[in-house]
Amino acid sequence: MVEQVPRGVSLPCFSQQIAGLTSLLWLPVAPACNMRCAFCADRTGRAADAVSQGISLSPDDAVERVNAGVERGDALAGVVLWGPGEPLVNAATYTVLQKLHWLYPDLPVTVCTNGILLPERLGELVRAGVKRIVVSANAVSIATAERIYECVNYRARRYEGTAAAELALQQQWNGLENAVDAGFAVTAYAANIAGVNDHEIPEIEQRAKAVGAEHVAVVDL
Repeated sequence: MVEQVPRGVSLPCFSQQIAGLTSLLWLPVAPACNMRCAFCADRTGRAADAVSQGISLSPDDAVERVNAGVERGDALAGVVLWGPGEPLVNAATYTVLQKLHWLYPDLPVTVCTNGILLPERLGELVRAGVKRIVVSANAVSIATAERIYECVNYRARRYEGTAAAELALQQQWNGLENAVDAGFAVTAYAANIAGVNDHEIPEIEQRAKAVGAEHVAVVDL
């Protein structure tokens, strides 16, 4: 299934309308990010290694939000852990996952990620009971990725230009495929940027489906 996300969403990286998951409880638990994307930089003016000024919850507050919903008797379809930065680079994400898995082992949990750390963090996500992963996939060629990913911080190194593009493509696509192989339900998320990567959207959709993604969500920026 390929889903078109309408313009005007508040978060270019991870829209709450991805794959129709609008009824889920969204928990912003990740203030820090490990990459700088051109489209995010244009909107926020923040560097990749800076802490976003967007609102984020502490681990205790995030778990309490779930507890409150359960106590009210809300029919929770699940929860989604997302930004405003990158969940897999924030320790708070793993704390929240562990607590939720202990308290509510049957609660469906989704994690949104830019994919940079995904290949090496899949084991932790499996153990934490995560069911779905939403992975950014904005390019298939190095030339296009270089126009989107300005820098990536990975394993205590900063990558820029072509090196950042190569690393992003490798980690995102490997992570997406590895997540499918590990048994996760996977959604590929593509930001459609006019004049930058719009010509690659059909190939992104085709490649994501070929490796087993259940959904491909596209947002027009």
